[in-house]
Amino acid sequence: MFAKTFFSVVAASVLFAASASAICPGYNFGIAQAGGQMNGNNGVYDNSCNVVHQATGQMPCGGGVFDCNSAQTTFTGLHLNNVNYACSPDTNADSCNGQAIQVCCH
Repeated sequence: MFAKTFFSVVAASVLFAASASAICPGYNFGIAQAGGQMNGNNGVYDNSCNVVHQATGQMPCGGGVFDCNSAQTTFTGLHLNNVNYACSPDTNADSCNGQAIQVCCH
């Protein structure tokens, strides 16, 4: 009986760990650009896929929350709650609510 119970606990722990993976491992936030475009709906997510900031409109780079590269095609910085975060693409980034994470910020 002990072995069966132990195996069940281990299996449940493995399944929980697999489902609780971060959207940007090692980062604080991830930014998703709707349709891969900066113009439109841009969401900032924490590692639990909670929306912490939402920006809509044509030019998200000039509003004080996002920094962008000179071509205005990639987010390079994030400013939330008086804290500045550097952002960059990460091959380990996942998705939230069907939106692919383009950059991760820490």
